[in-house]
Amino acid sequence: MTSDNRSLTQRSAAGVAWILAFQITKQLLSVVTVSILARRIPPRAYGIMGMAILVTNLLETIRDLGTGTALVREQTLSDELASTAFWLNCTSGLVVTLLVVALSYPAALFFHEPMVARVLQILSVSFFLGAIGVVPTALLNRAMRFRHLALAQASGIVLSSMIAIAIALAGGKISALVTAALVNSLVTTAVVWIFAPFHLKFVFSGVDARRILSFGLHLTGFNGMNYFSRNADNVLVGRFLGSSALGYYQMAYMLMTYPIMNFTVMMVQVSYPAMSTFRDDLKRLRETYLRICQSIALVTFPIMLGLAVTAPSFVRVFLGPRWLPVANLLLIFGPLGALQSLPVSLIYIVRGRPDLNFRWTTFASAAYVLSFIVGLRWGIIGVASCYAIVWTLLMFPAFLIPFRLIKLSGRVFVRSLWSTVWCSVVMTVVAECWLQVLLRLGVENAPIQLFSTITVGAVTYVTLIWWRKPPALSELSTVARGSSHPLARMVVRLLSAPALATRVLNSAGDNGVSSS
Repeated sequence: MTSDNRSLTQRSAAGVAWILAFQITKQLLSVVTVSILARRIPPRAYGIMGMAILVTNLLETIRDLGTGTALVREQTLSDELASTAFWLNCTSGLVVTLLVVALSYPAALFFHEPMVARVLQILSVSFFLGAIGVVPTALLNRAMRFRHLALAQASGIVLSSMIAIAIALAGGKISALVTAALVNSLVTTAVVWIFAPFHLKFVFSGVDARRILSFGLHLTGFNGMNYFSRNADNVLVGRFLGSSALGYYQMAYMLMTYPIMNFTVMMVQVSYPAMSTFRDDLKRLRETYLRICQSIALVTFPIMLGLAVTAPSFVRVFLGPRWLPVANLLLIFGPLGALQSLPVSLIYIVRGRPDLNFRWTTFASAAYVLSFIVGLRWGIIGVASCYAIVWTLLMFPAFLIPFRLIKLSGRVFVRSLWSTVWCSVVMTVVAECWLQVLLRLGVENAPIQLFSTITVGAVTYVTLIWWRKPPALSELSTVARGSSHPLARMVVRLLSAPALATRVLNSAGDNGVSSS
C-alpha cells in the first residue's frame, strides 16, 4: 500500500466514523422530535408545511446550479475558481429567494390553502442562507473533513429540534416547523463557514464559470427531474385529496426516505470525493461501488423491512392514534425504501455522465407521474401502490443502464448483495411470525408488540449475519481499522472475529482501498 492510498483509506474511514456517529445521533433525535411534535401538531399543519416544502425543495434543486458537486471533481482548485463559484451561488440564491416570494400566492391558490403563501415567504430566506454555504461545504467535502461537516450538520439539527419542540409545547403549530427549518439552515451555514478552508476573493472568471456550469447544469437538470418524479405525488395528493391526506402521505414518505436521506447520503458523501480520484479505473470503481452498496444494504434492508412489519405498532407508539393511516402506507413504502437506498446515481456523477442520468430520469418521471394520476381514484393508498408497481418495473433498466458505465453485470451485483437480502427476508418472516403469535395470544399493547418484535428481529438478523458473514462485514472491518476514531475501533471489536480480522488486514495491506 502506498502512502497516498493509506492516507485515502484513513480519511475515508474517519469520515465514515464521524458521519455515522452524526447520523445515529440525528436518527435518535429525529425519532424523539417527531414523536413529540406529532402529538402537538395536527396532520393538517404538517400538510400545509408539506405544500410549502414542495415548492422550496423544487427550487432548491436549481439553487446551486450543481457547482458544489463540480468543485469536488476538480483535480486542482484555486481560490479564484472557488470564489467564482461562490459569486455564482450568491446570484442564483438571491434570484431563487425572490422567485419563492413571487410564487407564494400562486402556490396558495393552487393548493387552496392561504397559509401556504405566508410560510413560503418566510422560508424564502433559507435559500440565500443555503446558497452562501454551498462552496464552503464543497471544500470540506473535497478535503474529506467530514468531522467538521458532521459537527455543522449536528449543530443545526440539535438547535432546530430544541426550538421546534419548545414552540410546539408553547402552543405553536406551523410556526414550530417553519422556525426549525430556518434555524437549521442558518446554524449549519454559519458553522460550515467557520471550518471551511476558503479564502474568498472579489474575482469572477467567465472561463471558470462556464467550465463549472457545463457539468453542473446537467446535474441540476437531473436533480430537478428527480425531484419532480419524487414529489409529483405530493403535489397531486395535496391538490386533489387535501392537506390532511397530504400530512399522512408525507409522514409515511418521510419515514421511507430516512435511510436514503441519511445513511445512503452519508455513504455517497464520504465515497464521492475518493472515487473521483480514480474515476477512470473501472475495476476499482466496480469494487468500490459494490462495497458501498453492500454496506448500505446491510443497514437499510433490515430497518425498512422491519418498519413494514411493525408499522401499526410503530405508528401508535411514536406518532399517536390519529396517525394510523400512515401504517398502511408503510407496508408499501418499507420494502420500496430498502431498494431505493442503493445509490445508482453515484455512478453517473463519478463517471461524469449527468446528461445520461438526466435523460433516463426524464423518461422514468413521466411514468411515475402517470402512476400517481391513475392511483388518485383510490386515495393515498392507491397513489402509493401504483407508484410502487411502476418503480419496480423500471428498477431493472434503472440499475443496468449506469452499470454499463463501469462494466458491472447485474448478476455480479445481485450476487454481491444476496447474503444480506437473504438474512433480511428471513428476519422479516421471523418477526412477522412473532407478531402473529402475540396477536393470537391477545397481546394488543402497542409498546410490547413493537419492542418485542424489534428485539426478536434484531437477534435473528445479527445471528444470521454472523453465520453468513456477508462481504459488507469484511468491508466494515477494513474501513474501521483505517480510522483512529473511537467509534470505528469499537466497531472492529464488536464485529470482527479473529480469523476475519486477520484476513481483512492482509487484504488491506496488499490492495489498499481498491479491494476488500
